[in-house]
Amino acid sequence: MELNTRRCMQCKGEMAMTVLDPIAGEDQGTRLRIERMPAMCCAEGHRRFIAPEFAVRMMETFLAAGPLAPLDAAAEKGLLRKRLHCPGCGAELSEPAADRVRAGRAVAIKGLEAFDVQVEVPKYRCAGCGKESLPPGKTLNDGLMKASVQAFRAAQLTPT
Repeated sequence: MELNTRRCMQCKGEMAMTVLDPIAGEDQGTRLRIERMPAMCCAEGHRRFIAPEFAVRMMETFLAAGPLAPLDAAAEKGLLRKRLHCPGCGAELSEPAADRVRAGRAVAIKGLEAFDVQVEVPKYRCAGCGKESLPPGKTLNDGLMKASVQAFRAAQLTPT
């Protein structure tokens, strides 16, 4: 990945790589926290990603490391009104349990120091068989992507 070393688009100042304080975002119960993430910053405090494709590469690298937890994903059924079903017995699942699945990984992108990404996602428990499950894969990935966007917006990061 080639670093974006252009001048700041807002103040035309020099940009230098820095490490951000922890940033966090949340979407529909999925929480994401990023610590020690690299970014470009000018003297005025304007920030941007170190490369335009950085956010996508970060999430691809994070998700490529495998499942977040040793739990199966709930099955999503229904045409108009989607409902979640237990991957064990097939019973319809109600609201997520009070406890959550927490996972963290070091994300290493070639040419950069590794940084940490932690997530918390809702966990479902079947009232029938007691099996615990995660949200369906598509729902989970969508929540993680949207939570990352919230984190980047909160940190006032721009792609260019």
